[in-house]
Amino acid sequence: MLILALDTATEQGSLALVAADRLLLEYSLESPGAYLTRLMPGVEALLQATGRRLEEVGAIAVSQGPGNFTGLRLGLATAKGLAWALACPLVAVPTLEVLAAQLPFQPHPVGVLLDAKRQEVFFGLFRGRPERPEPLADPIRLPVSLLPPRLKPPLTLTGPGLNAYRDFLEEVLPRDIHWAPPEIRYPRAFTVARLARWRLEQGLTTPPAQLTPTYLRPAL
Repeated sequence: MLILALDTATEQGSLALVAADRLLLEYSLESPGAYLTRLMPGVEALLQATGRRLEEVGAIAVSQGPGNFTGLRLGLATAKGLAWALACPLVAVPTLEVLAAQLPFQPHPVGVLLDAKRQEVFFGLFRGRPERPEPLADPIRLPVSLLPPRLKPPLTLTGPGLNAYRDFLEEVLPRDIHWAPPEIRYPRAFTVARLARWRLEQGLTTPPAQLTPTYLRPAL
């Protein structure tokens, strides 16, 4: 099945076209300000570059949040419109799970941090699994100052929240808590597609009219 995946949950978004478990092509969308003008042209460029037609897409996958409010709204609106137009399944994937899935073989838990602004973070804790990460607790939003007591080694941290609060975290966290490399701290549309494929096999799809972003707090 050909899956078109969109991730617009952070300031570094992406689009991917995946056939079975093979990545055909992935495009980067560099800033939330570009999402409004680049999403659909990006989809068209992706299809043209791979020699595929939109009618061949068998499922739409989208990163559901939490994350950037404007980016999530644009990404989900685009995904819903495509799913309606193609009459194909729509699969929503939690953004924190996407980030944890980019560290699939960690022997210890993975903590995921997204910047929630106002000195707050979105935080999720997972155990790495080959198919998909296993949540160890419900995702939460909390002040970054209250985060350190929740972070106990052995632990690997990932997510763009590491970049936003680097100075504070470096000062207060134990040295034996590991940090993921910078190049995998942002979600990838390819990972969204991989997790969506598992959900499709389980029948875990969402009608477009029922899909809403995960904010973990009211939109500003």
